Amino acid sequence: MRLGFIGPAKTDAVALEQAAKLLICDFEVDTLIYLGEDDALREFVAAYESEESAHTVEQRVAEVAATGSPDDIEDVLRKLRGALYLGKLRVAPPTPTRAMEMLDDRIILVVRNKSTICEEDVINSNVVVYGDAKELMFKRFGPRCFFSPGPLDVGHVGLLDDRSETGGVVLRAIELSGDVSWSEPIQGRGAKVMVAP
Repeated sequence: MRLGFIGPAKTDAVALEQAAKLLICDFEVDTLIYLGEDDALREFVAAYESEESAHTVEQRVAEVAATGSPDDIEDVLRKLRGALYLGKLRVAPPTPTRAMEMLDDRIILVVRNKSTICEEDVINSNVVVYGDAKELMFKRFGPRCFFSPGPLDVGHVGLLDDRSETGGVVLRAIELSGDVSWSEPIQGRGAKVMVAP
């Protein structure tokens, strides 16, 4: 499974769309988590929401393929892209609520605001992802780590990947160009019992 993370885009819906396209199309994330709620998100969702059912869109694709103009084809493709984007998009819950995700045997805690995290949250999580950092942030504390891609205008998104080439779960910071800035392995729970020879 692959989880993508996008920090707040404030009012830049175009940047949000580019980041979503990068993570969904190029990095093939299964779920995309937006770490804020702002005008960019509202504009992005409004642009891709459709009253049409999947069956209606499929009918429209067949009609356009046979008789449509290039503009008609682009409109249908935009709706299909939008359905894909919105189908994978999740929004981090409002403060003080938290969301949990499991990735392999790792527990991922997702919050909008780092100040809402308590000691118990940290003890029970392998990775804490938050949205209110001012820049790209990664800090490791023993087997746990804190991560934020920062606001989108800083130029990074995040990816948690359990299908990495090295095996195990890897956290990556990705520039909006698609280049990987850095990559860190994320420790699993591991054995709690040691057996002495």
